[in-house]
Amino acid sequence: MKFSKIKPIQAIHFFLMIIFLWGCNQNQIDKRGEREVIDMHGRTVMIPAKITKIIAINAGMLRLICWLDATEYICAVEGNEKKRQVPYLYAYPELRNLPIIGTRNSAEAELLVAASPDIILSTYITASEADVLQKKTGVPVLAVKYGNFDDGIDTVFSALHFLGNILNKNERADKLTKYIREIIFDLDSRTSNITQNPPSVYVGGIAYRGSHGITSTEPRYPSFRFLNTPNVAGSLDPVMTSPKDMMLNAFIDKEQLIEWNPDFIFLDAGSLYAMKAQMLQEPWLEILKAFEEQNVYSVLPYNWYTTNYSTILVNSYFIGKILYPEAFSDVNPEDKAHEIYGFILGKSVYDQMQARYKPFVNISINE
Repeated sequence: MKFSKIKPIQAIHFFLMIIFLWGCNQNQIDKRGEREVIDMHGRTVMIPAKITKIIAINAGMLRLICWLDATEYICAVEGNEKKRQVPYLYAYPELRNLPIIGTRNSAEAELLVAASPDIILSTYITASEADVLQKKTGVPVLAVKYGNFDDGIDTVFSALHFLGNILNKNERADKLTKYIREIIFDLDSRTSNITQNPPSVYVGGIAYRGSHGITSTEPRYPSFRFLNTPNVAGSLDPVMTSPKDMMLNAFIDKEQLIEWNPDFIFLDAGSLYAMKAQMLQEPWLEILKAFEEQNVYSVLPYNWYTTNYSTILVNSYFIGKILYPEAFSDVNPEDKAHEIYGFILGKSVYDQMQARYKPFVNISINE
């Protein structure tokens, strides 16, 4: 029967029935206290309408929760969170006192269940892995893409907005993304017009699952890109050190570094102990222009348990001040570090980072 032939009274009854059925369905959802969300892998997951307890697993996940000022939801942590010396744990040391859901970085299904979270949030997890974990624990699992500060920067912002929606932190997510965009714009605007003889630069000692020597680098080092500065290693193909890891390291031969002979060298402070031993044993470093002219500086490590984006921004202002003093004449890098950590984490942790790693100092071979 065509709809056009339905009598008016029949049409009214038909629409009343639709409204009734829709209302029944809504009441069922309300009674269950659930809502439907689509995670960052496109999975449809039913989660409690009211979230009170969460667990964040895998690299970077807890960091994002701290950024969103949502640590009150965390009910348990991975074992290694007890000992990491990273900004988010300096800002929220009380997280170290929570129960653990496994040793090191491994989550155990039984301990996850025992913690009774409303949801589990996970980075670096495939859709199928999320499904398996959800089935094992009976707890909704939401996959979150961590992104990077390269071609995945929009993913970083999407992750913050996704989590803000889940945890009722939308306003905080908006403020974070706006602030980060403003910082990156500021770095670019200060340096984009510097075209005459920009210094060549190199970063060494990039850590990955431990310290490495000066020949460990990153071709897409974010701070150099934000500062429009030519990275001598930029032409190298990055090596994905793990299928799930966004750290795109490359390891070069010493002959390659000698050939490049950059004007400035920046060394990851997390690897300084290993590199100082290398400096004493390998006199070839003395012939590098940067060492001869005392243009070698330490910077904060930024890739412990994946990328620490706030530290990248802190490093960028220090490096900018060294390379382009006129463009950054109005910037005190230490004050900027306090500001960046303070805004992103809710409290400045620069003093703790400085005490731990002693960054931003001139490095010489014989010191």
